[in-house]
Amino acid sequence: MTLVRVVGKGRTESIERADLDRRRRDAVRTVVDVGTGDGRYPYALATEHDDWFVIGIDALDEAMGEVAHKAGRKPAKGGRANVVYLRSAIEHVPEELGDIADEVHVMLPWGRLLEGIVVPATDVLRGLASLGPRLHVVLNGEIWESSLPVRFDHLPVPTPEYIAAEVAPAMAAAGIAIGPAHYLSATEAKGLPTTWARRLGHDRDHPRFVTFDGERVAS
Repeated sequence: MTLVRVVGKGRTESIERADLDRRRRDAVRTVVDVGTGDGRYPYALATEHDDWFVIGIDALDEAMGEVAHKAGRKPAKGGRANVVYLRSAIEHVPEELGDIADEVHVMLPWGRLLEGIVVPATDVLRGLASLGPRLHVVLNGEIWESSLPVRFDHLPVPTPEYIAAEVAPAMAAAGIAIGPAHYLSATEAKGLPTTWARRLGHDRDHPRFVTFDGERVAS
């Protein structure tokens, strides 16, 4: 199966696993950002760590088109050769992306990805587990503090206690052992290099973001 790479607004091209592996061999670490949205988080990682290879993945390509285009420019114009954007739904991860990452990041997820973590869905969790051995998740608790979109009104508040009671067992069943969840400090929350973090941190002393880490275990 050919992977779909996003290179600009409404523009995609095919890319093979072999092309990704060549980039991985030149990097000290490969990080995959799942549910990347507008793609600013992987771009920031690639900028801060020029010896890393960073992949942004999202089911929708439109939002990440602008940053994908910028990343493809010359370095003097903001280009980043060490970041790639792919279109893929986490519940249908192509086999070609198996074990592509050293670390899998999920930063303030939305849509199906948010639902599949908070009310654990096997296909979502197994999709995350398939990408790499280590997982880092930050969940947005702010949507439960104000006007919650109707599609999310069935979701429980993802407190650290809820994560331990409901999410951790489901993660374990999907092959991921997670550690204790905790709230980020105000400084940590506002320092996340994502559009959502900036929006949610605006005019708030302490955005309520919950984080936890996990490792894939042998089945």
